This record gives sequence, C-alpha cells and structure tokens, in this order.
Amino acid sequence: MTELIRRLPGAALRNGLLLAVEFGAIRLLQGPEGAWIPVLLAVFVVGAAVPHGTDAEFVARTVVALLAVGIAVAGGNTWDRHTLHDRGREERAVVVERTTGEDGSAPALRLRTEAGRDLPGPVASDLPVGARLTVTVDPGGPAWSVGGRPDRPRWPAVGTGALILLQTVVVGRISLRRPSP
Repeated sequence: MTELIRRLPGAALRNGLLLAVEFGAIRLLQGPEGAWIPVLLAVFVVGAAVPHGTDAEFVARTVVALLAVGIAVAGGNTWDRHTLHDRGREERAVVVERTTGEDGSAPALRLRTEAGRDLPGPVASDLPVGARLTVTVDPGGPAWSVGGRPDRPRWPAVGTGALILLQTVVVGRISLRRPSP
C-alpha cells in the first residue's frame, strides 16, 4: 500500500502534463488552418515520453501517444463546433477561386463572405467560381464551417470525454503498477 501511495503523485503528474499538452494542442488547432502535422507530431512524442520512468513497453507507450493524438483531434473538433454553436453567425459566401490538383484530385475552393472576410483553408467541394453558399463563421476567431449553425456538440464532447477517461486509466495503470523484478 505504501508503494502505491508513493507512486500516486507521479501518476497524477504524468496525466496532468499530458492533459495540459493536449489542451495546448487543441488551442493551436483551432480553425481549419491550424498547423496540424507539427502539433499532432509533438503531441505524439510527448504522449510516448510521458510513461518515462515506468516499465511501459513499446505497445503501452504507443497506446498512450495515440490516445493523446485522438484527444487533441476530437477536442479540437468539439471546441470548434461548440464555438460555432454558441457564437456562430450564418453568412453567405462566394467561391472566389477553384483549384484542382495536378493529379486530377477533387477541386479545392477558396471562399469569401459577403462582408469581405476570406475564409482560410480550402473547401473540398465541386462548385463553380461565383457560386454562393451558406457558411457559419465565428466573428471573433478562425472557426468556420460550411452550412448552417451546428447543433450542440453532445456526441463529439462525449467521445472526447471518453478518450480522456480511457487515457487517464491507461496512464494511471502504467504509473501505478509494480516494477518487474
């Protein structure tokens, strides 16, 4: 029992550190123009490093790292949907540019609202230049989506919470188990 109590602060510290990194990643991933690859790579590396000092093997470290990346992605989607649900404003947007990749992939569109705001990030859709569509934008931030105002993000929030709970259990289990002789 004393060994368990001695390991408890390390487990709490590991989990708290990982949650802080994930929250920072969620903040960096806001909107469609976030730096997805470097941020998620950093989250993966930190997730794999958090079990340092335990007997965690490759599989356990990889599971923690993948859970961390999953939480960052799910949390970012949930945050954007929640922001658009609470503060989003429906506007009309016009397709100002249509580009097709050299490999013949689906065209990517660049949009501008009627208020003159360029929406970052391409939209994967097949509409001609000048076409109008409804978008929901956050007046104070980078979040936006095609279509009307989204519903309250219950299921994405539940999924993110479930991943956080699973990660907490896995990190706690790794941190609190007895070292092998």
